[in-house]
Amino acid sequence: MKTESLVCMALVAGWCTNLGAFGSPQSYEGGSCIDTPQGVLAFSSVRDGNSDIYTIELDASDLRRITSASTRELEPNWSPDGLRLAYQSQRPHWAIYIADDDGAHEQRVTMGLSWSPAWSPDGEWIAYSTGPMIERISPSGENRMIVTQDGNSGRPAWSHDGQRIAFHSTRSGNSEIYLMDLEEGQPDQLTEHPGRDFQVTWEPDGQHLAFSSDRDGDLEIFTIRADSSELAQLTDNGFEDILPAWSPDGVWIAFVSGRDGNREIYLMRTDGRCSRRVTDNPGDDMYPAWKPPGPAREPGSTQAP
Repeated sequence: MKTESLVCMALVAGWCTNLGAFGSPQSYEGGSCIDTPQGVLAFSSVRDGNSDIYTIELDASDLRRITSASTRELEPNWSPDGLRLAYQSQRPHWAIYIADDDGAHEQRVTMGLSWSPAWSPDGEWIAYSTGPMIERISPSGENRMIVTQDGNSGRPAWSHDGQRIAFHSTRSGNSEIYLMDLEEGQPDQLTEHPGRDFQVTWEPDGQHLAFSSDRDGDLEIFTIRADSSELAQLTDNGFEDILPAWSPDGVWIAFVSGRDGNREIYLMRTDGRCSRRVTDNPGDDMYPAWKPPGPAREPGSTQAP
């Protein structure tokens, strides 16, 4: 599958318009892309001169800054109830921190070098990368456990049932996607290609995964079934398309693209259609993460400026 012009020419043999900005409609024969995606995205941005965590409500474009430290914060990931965020912060070394979704009650979780936090579906664990290893730890910073320790491994992602963790690793000599069954303790290789496959994320129902790859010569987004079948390419525009993130309802994929001059956050349907831009700022916007459905914060709570 291809996006934009390839969808129009090869798949529907119709016509297509793309106005490029969030909320602008695409049209294609037999369908419409004018509906507005619902939900909240967390992401990191350097729009205020330093890398911080922000959230944006897609139906109202309500932008909020969550962190405002002098350090760098990256890779936000939501707790399953949608009330807290985990992220990595450089103070001075990279470690995992958690805070409320308004930035309050921040606490450090890991002591050693660590990146790419991923909250488990039951909220009991945060998986993360140390570079050589994937580990998991309780949000209180206790009960650290090694998940896998072969090769350079990164970007862990939990399956919807919490039984498997997907990640990328160079243990075979090239960056490929692996699935680790936590009960069996043995990773299975999902992809095998001379290009780099990395930055994996699960579909909410656990049937498919999306990932970034340069297997076609530049960085694009692909999907694959969890049994290694049905590989599909979603983007193909000659620019960097990376960091896919599946929406909780399984309808949209958020991703980062440099197609308009710098790295911005975009949305597309899970078949690659209906691409639209969410952010528009000279500073790079990276690492989108969808807020799960969950209880709203109580009235009267404060938000970061």
